[in-house]
Amino acid sequence: MNRMRDFKIFVDDKEAGRVKNGSAEEIVVEEGVHIIYLKYGFYKSEPLTITLNKSENKFLLARNGMKYVWVLYILLFGCFVPRIIDKNSGGNQPNWLPYFMVICILPSLLYFLYYAIFARNKYLVLEIDHRNIFNT
Repeated sequence: MNRMRDFKIFVDDKEAGRVKNGSAEEIVVEEGVHIIYLKYGFYKSEPLTITLNKSENKFLLARNGMKYVWVLYILLFGCFVPRIIDKNSGGNQPNWLPYFMVICILPSLLYFLYYAIFARNKYLVLEIDHRNIFNT
């Protein structure tokens, strides 16, 4: 979903650069306190406040805030398996199949709508990368 477009990086409410999914970007800022956030279309991350001392490096990690999206992909895939099996068997469609499809598709639709309408500022997560060995 996020692979086609760049994330815009904002430092102190000014666009400081762009980063592609899976890549890294170096942004040089002065020492002091800075507020950083990402934007992707009309989605954005919560602002992250960092304090930089002289000659200090901070490595930040951006990730998708949709924690359970993989479950939704399984549900969406699962709603089409009975249709494929039913078409290959040549039989009539079972009465329960449309209800099963609604049960599979509805949670996915509601989850995506939640992030599109109510949680735009939580779609992206920006945090300090504590696992990076070069973080000072």
